[in-house]
Amino acid sequence: MEIFAGPLEEALKAPAAIWARYSYRRSDTRESFSQVLFRLLDIPEASNEASGNVTIHQILRLMYADQLSPIGTLFKFEQFDPPLLRDTVGRLVFGAYENELYANELLFRERENEFKNVSSELAAISKLVGQTGQILTPSWLEAEHRRIEEERKSIEAQISEVERAVYEAGAKDSLSLESQRQAYTEVQQLQAEISKVAASIDASKFEIADATQFISDLESKLAALNDSSATSDAFGRITFQYCPACYSAVEAEHPAHACHLCKNPFDSERARSRIVSLVNDTSRQLRQSRSLQKERSEERVRLDARLADLTSRWNAASDKLTRSALTPSSEARQSLRVLQRAAGYVDRQLEDLRSKEQLSASLEKLIARKAELNAEMSQLSDRNAAIKLALSRRLNVAYAAVEKEILALLHGDLPREQAFIQATTVQFDFAANKLGVNNESYFSASSRVILRNSFFVGLFAAATKDTSFRHLRLCMLDSIEDKGMQPDRSHNFQRMLVAVSQAALCEHQVIFATSMIAPELNIPNLTVGHSSTLKQPTLNIKTSSQPSL
Repeated sequence: MEIFAGPLEEALKAPAAIWARYSYRRSDTRESFSQVLFRLLDIPEASNEASGNVTIHQILRLMYADQLSPIGTLFKFEQFDPPLLRDTVGRLVFGAYENELYANELLFRERENEFKNVSSELAAISKLVGQTGQILTPSWLEAEHRRIEEERKSIEAQISEVERAVYEAGAKDSLSLESQRQAYTEVQQLQAEISKVAASIDASKFEIADATQFISDLESKLAALNDSSATSDAFGRITFQYCPACYSAVEAEHPAHACHLCKNPFDSERARSRIVSLVNDTSRQLRQSRSLQKERSEERVRLDARLADLTSRWNAASDKLTRSALTPSSEARQSLRVLQRAAGYVDRQLEDLRSKEQLSASLEKLIARKAELNAEMSQLSDRNAAIKLALSRRLNVAYAAVEKEILALLHGDLPREQAFIQATTVQFDFAANKLGVNNESYFSASSRVILRNSFFVGLFAAATKDTSFRHLRLCMLDSIEDKGMQPDRSHNFQRMLVAVSQAALCEHQVIFATSMIAPELNIPNLTVGHSSTLKQPTLNIKTSSQPSL
């Protein structure tokens, strides 16, 4: 579908490059035309794992009564029509659907799976810690770290004393500084890598913060654009009796299509067209920005892990360099072997302690994450319970409103069906795609036509009186005289349909086709075009340069 953000007159003159093309299917980087239309109509995107994404086509199936669909059904017939999809569409049109509920359920399942994984990992680490027979508290780890460091310093001091004694004794053994040079080279290389990764992290932090602010600005802009049309309409109807600046009386008469206060001309349709175009462009930019922000966040996580690994390696290399500088190694000296083995054992203890510190840190993080997940799951569960309660109440209100309108139409029908005359309840089930009166569904063919059309008109009538319905305020009927319908019965239904339209409280459109129109309704302000005949069809596209309707 190609969409032009502007009035029809400008659209017919606009080049193709200005039109925006939207496909039927949606993707991570591109919206479908149903998504665009839903956003402009303020209809939430309904989707779930079983029914998939609800499209504008599915919504229109509850606005159009055709001749080919079975007369005992609610929806226009199509081959693939799962019950859950029909139920979702019905709830959406009734204003009893919130996509937040489905999104929360998906998020709850994700958090629940993560909670199970965290619990399993926490149990495994706790079991491992329990086997050591030690409680890895921060205070114990700190005290143990001090003890090992002091022991290592003591051994290094003894090694220095022995080496000094060897030199003073005039020992001829040569000492090697190769290990010191290697340790120094390794420290330099790691330091350079750490500086590079740290610079990348700083740059990433700046980009993420800047993009976060940009996305927030786009969201605020989109919200403001969505509200601007309603605000413009509201202020367009406000009139002032006195000038707000000097408090003088304002003239009552003013030119058409001009401000009654300053007399400058204005075009609300052009402004609304610009708003639609800005909404589409801003939504597209917001979707792209969020996708890029996700990639930046993932890169930041990778950089943080890389920095932690480099820092750990640098600490080990730095310690090695310090020891090699204080006590040059010499494998030839028998007197230093015992001290060197003791130093190696202490180093091993220190490495083991670092592993325990990492284990303790992981344990603390898992405990905190488990508590965080539990709180989030509880919050999602409470929120979903509140949403379900509100939607249940809304569904009951909408059902009662539609039932009331249908009963009024059935009671206004000509006395042809006893069940319609005595009708007190109407049953309609979107999932089952069934319609009944007083728990009965078998009537004469013509009465079932009246019942089915009454449902479409009743739903339309209720929607024109209640803004909570997500109905398009559009009703198309092509079956009001199907299945042996009598002319006088059809005329009576046509009159009721026109009365419903005249009583509507909002802008709407009703289209019905008939070959036996009620005489008093065959007037120019209600009919469109001429009657269709074999020689003169309604749509004469082949022989006329300008098709007529």
